[in-house]
Amino acid sequence: MTTHLTTVDRDAFLLRLRDRVDRPDYIDRTAEADRLGRLSIDNVRALQDLGITGMVVDPAHEGGGADLDLAVRVTETLGYRDASTAVALNMHWSGARALARIPSFPRRDEALDAIRRHEAVICGAFSVPSGSLDARTARLQCRADGGDFVFSGRAGFGSMSDAATYAMLGAILTEDTTGEPRFVMTIGRFGEPGLVNHHNWSAMGMRATGSNDIECTDLRVPRSDCLVIPLDSLRSQRQGDSAFVAFGIAGIWLGLAQAAFDFTTDHVQHRYGYMAEGTFNPTPGRFHADEAWAHTAIGNMDHWLGTGRALLYDMVRRMDPDSTDEHRLTRDLVRTLFHLRRMVEEVAMGAMKTCGAHGYVTDRPLERIFRDLVGGVVMAWKTDQLQQTLGMGALGRAIRFTGPAGS
Repeated sequence: MTTHLTTVDRDAFLLRLRDRVDRPDYIDRTAEADRLGRLSIDNVRALQDLGITGMVVDPAHEGGGADLDLAVRVTETLGYRDASTAVALNMHWSGARALARIPSFPRRDEALDAIRRHEAVICGAFSVPSGSLDARTARLQCRADGGDFVFSGRAGFGSMSDAATYAMLGAILTEDTTGEPRFVMTIGRFGEPGLVNHHNWSAMGMRATGSNDIECTDLRVPRSDCLVIPLDSLRSQRQGDSAFVAFGIAGIWLGLAQAAFDFTTDHVQHRYGYMAEGTFNPTPGRFHADEAWAHTAIGNMDHWLGTGRALLYDMVRRMDPDSTDEHRLTRDLVRTLFHLRRMVEEVAMGAMKTCGAHGYVTDRPLERIFRDLVGGVVMAWKTDQLQQTLGMGALGRAIRFTGPAGS
């Protein structure tokens, strides 16, 4: 008999997560992973021990997996301390949810069962390799060869790949004589011949997401271990899938912004004066928390944090993934993300302007928090583009929401 989480259990679930990520060893590993530019595998293992990694497909949660509200609260909590692992987790969840929806085949069942037991994580690389610029060159290819499908090609941004056991792979079948493009999907096992993790992720912010290039070099998989579907069927995914991934990212932004805000309010209460005492200080100094300019900057940050949190969780509560009004759902998604993106921009710059050079040094966490916030600014969606999309939607014109989970 399956036991579902109650409201009390959910609160305790989040409390255990918060207690774990607040421990000094977890915080130290997060800082070290950022310095090295590598995902903290030990932090991922800690999340597995807590039942976090498989929660979106774990039958212990009502409906066969954690709902959107709990998922966003987890990414917010994790984003406050460890945004890189939160990004990797969110993309792993996307892969796990995809596995749960597609038809059964042996490798799919093996991976899904391991994820549900919180014993494995999965990645997927479907973007342009980080060292390239042309999307036309970023794809896997698949050909039939006897009883096997053979995969080749390279793609980027395989977040979570440093810790992953599995990789979700997909390619259009070449030399297909059916007349209808078909897509071949399989699950690669890291360590098998022909599946390569290049471990090449190197970025200014979000340095420890493990978003490496994944390459197939004549990876040979039996046909029975693959799923072959019409290409058009990929475009008919449930409307809630994009929202689940996008709002998970927004939760990370919210956690990061709260971390920047908390650092700023603490910093100004300890930062006193400007120049070294006794050199160029003709008048007594005072704490920066007593300066009017600091009040104004912090007030602006507080506004964006408060409205961003209210809008995000209001949308999470109201969202109906089975709604038939796709235009309205898309407008709501875009409006929420636009506001949260503006929040990230305002809080990031507000923290830097308020804390100044003494905040932006490597032995204080704001330096990493700021770089990760800027990583949120460049991620997936452009602020101006979101604003344009809102205007088009308000005029009743067709709009599309495109992001890490598709369109």
